[in-house]
Amino acid sequence: MDSLEERAEKAEEAEDLQMALALWEELATKSQDPAFFVRYGRVAEKLKRWEEAENAFTKALRLDPTSSLIMENIGSLWANRTDKDESDSFQTARGWFLQALKYERHARLLTQLGATYLALDDNLAARDTFDEAIRLDPDYEEALYNLAVLDEKRSPQRSIELLERAIQIDPDYAIAHQALGRLYQRARDLVRAEYHFRRSLEIDPADYWSNMYMANLLGVLGRNEEAERTYRLAISLHPENNSRNRNVCSLP
Repeated sequence: MDSLEERAEKAEEAEDLQMALALWEELATKSQDPAFFVRYGRVAEKLKRWEEAENAFTKALRLDPTSSLIMENIGSLWANRTDKDESDSFQTARGWFLQALKYERHARLLTQLGATYLALDDNLAARDTFDEAIRLDPDYEEALYNLAVLDEKRSPQRSIELLERAIQIDPDYAIAHQALGRLYQRARDLVRAEYHFRRSLEIDPADYWSNMYMANLLGVLGRNEEAERTYRLAISLHPENNSRNRNVCSLP
């Protein structure tokens, strides 16, 4: 059993997801261990095999019906899946996150719930949820980022402060650098804006939006040739269709 688990781990680490899927499924079926059904479900989710992931998580929950982590995984699946009506999916995700909170309350779970409230246009509930996540864990950078984005227009200075805290915790938090670049550009602090756009691109050179924001800033700075090159690079990229889960934190 241990060697099969080791093979599954190695396959997943090597991004051989089809092999990992088969191995986790075999291991879960043999052992009837809910932890292995969760691993199987997560790989199925990565492969966008939504029904298979849902079935794996359902089996895990049947084996461990009070597991907050399994409920959180089911909520995350519904927040990410693209094979159902978007509004219905987020409503279902919210229900699972709320159910998980009955058994365990921590910053990651609250941040996922907050991002789901955002997707459902319930900004008040989202703000309260992110605030609670930060109270529980003041260094949870994804809650800081989400709250900053929520307050970006209403309180840009507070957003900057939250994002600066987030990148102190995780200097390679690319999307937080991107958001700081936007805020500093709006504040006409173009030196800081360029720094943060460049940092986001150092971390993720192929990010579509970071390239677009950088191209725009370079145009504002009058560096037209560089702006044109960056813009051409941006439009050559194909941004992932991840608007639904852009702000949702990942599970461990």
